[in-house]
Amino acid sequence: MAENKSSYLVCRNNINDVKKFLKKFFKEVKGKYNHPGWITFKINPKFIVNLMEGNDQIMTQNMTFEICCKSLKELEKFAKKFNCKIDSFVATETVYKYRYHYIEIFGPANICKIEINYTGKP
Repeated sequence: MAENKSSYLVCRNNINDVKKFLKKFFKEVKGKYNHPGWITFKINPKFIVNLMEGNDQIMTQNMTFEICCKSLKELEKFAKKFNCKIDSFVATETVYKYRYHYIEIFGPANICKIEINYTGKP
């Protein structure tokens, strides 16, 4: 079976703004590909995201990157750092109810956003 190792975002003239945004959360990897103008980020050891101008392609819209916190306190630190209010809801359409706490940080031109969350007891 094929393995999903990467994704790419078509950023057009927003590529540097998206790069600055993603650098707040992920590590940039230099020299991964020989494609001129590509910017690569390592999301985890097995998955990368490439930014490209892609002038002949449709610009990416609404890609969400999820970061899961190990505690509510950790999520609160992110909320303070990015000046966000923590929202939450109780998930009831699941086997076990849980409370989902999250913040959303929107990137440039609606190309991508970061959702940082913590799952706890209802």
